[in-house]
Amino acid sequence: MRGRALKSILGLVLTVLLLWWVLRDVSVAEVWLRVRQADPWLLTGAVIVATFSFVLRALRWRVLLEPTHPDSRFNPRFGATCIGFAVNNLLPARLGEFARAYALSRTENLNIGASVASLVAERVFDGLVLALFLFVTISLPGFPLGEGSTATIVRRTANIGAIAFVLAFFVLWLAARHSDRSVRLFERVADRWLSAALGARVSRLLAGFLAGLGSLHDTATFVRALGWSLVVWVNLSISIWLGLLAFGITEPGLAGAIFLQSVIAFAVAAPSSPGFFGVFEAATRLGLGVYGIPATDMVSFATSYHILTFVPVTIIGLWYIRHFGFSWSEMGHSEEIVEAAVHED
Repeated sequence: MRGRALKSILGLVLTVLLLWWVLRDVSVAEVWLRVRQADPWLLTGAVIVATFSFVLRALRWRVLLEPTHPDSRFNPRFGATCIGFAVNNLLPARLGEFARAYALSRTENLNIGASVASLVAERVFDGLVLALFLFVTISLPGFPLGEGSTATIVRRTANIGAIAFVLAFFVLWLAARHSDRSVRLFERVADRWLSAALGARVSRLLAGFLAGLGSLHDTATFVRALGWSLVVWVNLSISIWLGLLAFGITEPGLAGAIFLQSVIAFAVAAPSSPGFFGVFEAATRLGLGVYGIPATDMVSFATSYHILTFVPVTIIGLWYIRHFGFSWSEMGHSEEIVEAAVHED
């Protein structure tokens, strides 16, 4: 609980500071005027496409669950996905990840450790795709970094980051493919550095975690999960692109929208207040700033798109919480529930 409270405080401070930075040089009246001038049909399309991404996430989740729970149903997966994002939007400390795993385990009678492991695998695939997107878009000849030391540093950082993640993924893939050997190797190391009781407990957790990463064991399942991940993030990039077009921001194009989506996705991994407010807007300014977009246009797009895409999944998630018979208290304590269940396993 103390750790969660600290995360919440840090997130709130970060949000306030970032919102100040985002709004420091823009007029609220001008932002409101730009919002009113935006194309409502393109904005509506952006929201619809963004909301459809939760359907795609639920479809991908089936692939990630197949090794341990091949008969999962779409409605519980979709409902749990929306619940997770709704909780992230309304509660601090990214509790939605735990709420999502808990909701699916309850509705599908699924081992909660397997549910958590499938979400960890999902994050691995997300990170792999986003790192690829960043590397590719920054490396494109038309990317507006210009020349000089700054451009060189940015490109090298992107390349090193992408390579580091791919290497980390490869290590995880090897560990999952050879889980028994990985656990034995850990136990040999643990004998030197951990107590017998703690080492045995961590070893059990590691074995359960690697067993749950079923999508990394089988090549065909891996390729399918990676393909679905590409679909999810291209879909979200198209939503960003439509939102930009609604405000007359045409220069970045679809490639720029892919770059911006990747920047935003990595940024919201940082601690923040519920809904990632402040972090989302700051990441948008950073991402669009390389294209020389006026500050008022960037802030107008960021605030409008963020709020409009925030609403549908939050409403759907709250409806599913009630539909599945959960309480809001359960969602708020999902982290403790999940951790207790995993430790028991």
